[in-house]
This record gives sequence, structure tokens and C-alpha cells, in this order.
Amino acid sequence: MKLQNYTLRYLALTLLVVIPIWAGIFYVLILDEVYDNIDDDLKNSKIIITRHAFADKKLLNSPEFGINKFTIKPLPKGNYSLKDEFSTSKEFMEYDNDNEPIRTLKTVFNDDNGNSYELIIKASIVEEDELLEDLFLALIGLYVMLVISILAVNHLLLKKIWKSFHTILDNLKEIKLGTGSKLKPITSPIDEFNILAKEVERMHNRNESIYSSQKQFIENASHELQTPLAISINKLELFAENTILSDEQMMEIGKITDTLNRLTRLNKSLLMLSKIENQQFSEEENINFNELILLLIEDYTDLADFKKVKISVTENDSLHFIMNKGLAIALISNLLKNALIHNHHDGFVNFIINKNDITISNSGIDFPLNSEVIFSRFYRHTTTNESTGLGLSIIKSIINNYSIVVEYLYTNKHQFKIIFPKK
Repeated sequence: MKLQNYTLRYLALTLLVVIPIWAGIFYVLILDEVYDNIDDDLKNSKIIITRHAFADKKLLNSPEFGINKFTIKPLPKGNYSLKDEFSTSKEFMEYDNDNEPIRTLKTVFNDDNGNSYELIIKASIVEEDELLEDLFLALIGLYVMLVISILAVNHLLLKKIWKSFHTILDNLKEIKLGTGSKLKPITSPIDEFNILAKEVERMHNRNESIYSSQKQFIENASHELQTPLAISINKLELFAENTILSDEQMMEIGKITDTLNRLTRLNKSLLMLSKIENQQFSEEENINFNELILLLIEDYTDLADFKKVKISVTENDSLHFIMNKGLAIALISNLLKNALIHNHHDGFVNFIINKNDITISNSGIDFPLNSEVIFSRFYRHTTTNESTGLGLSIIKSIINNYSIVVEYLYTNKHQFKIIFPKK
């Protein structure tokens, strides 16, 4: 979920909580103000009615509610409170044909002769249920309008504000070390985005410098190691050819040569791992894995014939994937070589190619490998000198760069399944 939509969701939920609370407080305040105004009107009516009653004595005996909605009744002699009493009740209204709320003022006043009279005045008030219904509908409309307004502002204004941020994200996606790629400049009125862009550029420059240093170190170290190893092997071979040695001495020289050859292979594998992890294989193309597998099988025919291992390929579909060709070759060749080296005579290696996956199965030892550690560096389940313990580590590094998945399964045969991301 995008950041602006993520914040919008919480803003909408917050409004959904805040608006009802605000509406409740608003309703209470409005209702209080309505009652206060009606009470003031009733008090004003009381003053007018008592003034007219003193002027017209006939009004002092008005026991029925008339058009003016008040009654005046004489009271027996006694002491009465002159305090105004307000109450709310319901009364039948002919026009509405229903009971409607009314506000009543009940008070007592004395005439010039000291006689006490009860005055009751009625006034219609707003219907609370209708007020609540209207307020509820108004709040729904307000909420919808607020959300629409926020969406409009979010789409028009915030999209423009966040344009610089998306440019920074695009810069991060397009960074490829060692290619000399330049970051797109941004001009934003937001200080934080400008600071973020500068820090990303500094980080990119630092990584380019570190990458260049590591690349140079790896290449130099590989060269410096390969050269003396090759010289040592050649000198040993010349020494063995030109010198008369005993069988025991020849065996020792053979062991030394094997060790040096293993060091050479180990050096090449470590160099390959370092290059993969430092993403030095940047060039990519559309690889046809059907053709690649058939080509690599031809390269390993001699080893397969020597081990008397039969290789078969089942092509259920054509598999294409965009990646570095050198890494694609390393991926398949390491799995194929691993399947041949750890096989037995008269064994088999089977390839099954589907649209999005390749399954490589082979015969071998009669027990499963430890799937939790087989991709670890220098893990070897055999003591053969042919293995450096880095073949599956190289495979793991390659698939991590391309979001490819490799699964290992043992069902009376060893099976590796390479699952490519769907297009």
C-alpha cells in the first residue's frame, strides 16, 4: 500500500470517530441553546400577560388554554413561591395528528390586592427525534464530502508534493554499481526531501568508491594467487617429467599437484562468489534455458562418459528468463557438475524443463542431504577432492540476485528444483 493511501486510511478512520463525538457535543449545545431561547420567550410572555391581566381583570380568570396558550387560575390564600418552573412534555397537535413536544412555564404572581394567581404558559419546541435524524443525515453528508475533499487534495496536491520522493525511489531502483549511473536531480520545496536526496547521492558515491576498491582488490588478489599456483603446478609437472623419482616420491608430487589444483579451483570459486555478491555481473539478456542446458550437457559429455552416467532432458515447455548469461551458465553448470561428481557408475541425471521451473534429479548416495546446510560455504557431504564445497553456495548467491527459488527434495533420488519468478 502506498504511503499516501496508508495515511488516508487512518485519516478517514479518525474522522469516523471524531465527527460523531463532535456531533454529540454540537447536538447538546444546540438543544441547550434552543431551550434557552424558548425559556426566554416564555419569560417575556409572562411579563406581557401579567401586565395585561392587571389592566384587564377579566384575564385573571382564564382557566382554559385558548389561542394564546396560557391559563390563569386564582389560588387560595397562602404563601406561594414566585419562582418560575420549566418542564417539557408532549401534547396532541391536530395539524400533525400526533403528540409533539412542548415547553411549559409554571409560575405564581400576586395582584394589587395581594391575591395569588397561577400562570401556565405553553410553547412548541423543536422535535428532538427529527433534529437527530436531520443531524445524522447532515453528518453523513459532511463525512462523505470531507473524504472526497481529502481524496481530491491527496490526488492533486499531495501527488505533486510527493513527486520528488518518487524520483528518489526511482533513483534507488535504478542504481547499479560499477555502471557509472547518475542520479536524477530533484528540486523540491520540502527540506526533508532535499536532505534525503543529498544523503542518497552521498551513499551512492560512497558505495561506488567501495565497490571500485573491492573490485580492484578481488581482481588483484585473484591474479596474484592464480599466477604462483599455475607456476608451481607447471614446475612440479616438469620436475616429475625430467627427474627420475621413486614411486613413493611421484605419489607425493601427485598429492601436492592435486592440492594446488584444488587451491586453483577454490580461488576461482571464491572469486566468482565475490563478483556475484558485489553485483559485478550487470549485463543482462533474455536467456533460453532449453538451449543452454543442451549446450552445457555437450560440454560435460566426457565427464558423464567417464562416470558412465546417462543424461536425459524432458522439454515440456520453453523457459526464457532475463539475467546475466555468465550467471545463467554458472547456475546450470554447477548443478550439473554437482550431479555428475556425486553420482555413481551407471547412474542418471534427468532434466525436466517447464514454463517457469527446471527440475534436476540424479542418482547418488542412498540418504538425503541436510537441506538446511547444503547451500552453506565449504559444506561437503563427501571427502572427494573434486569438490570445493562452494558449488551450491554460488548457486545460492545467483538465485538471491534474481528472486529465484531453489528447492531440494529426496525421493530415492536427489532432486533440485529451480523456480523462476512468473512474468
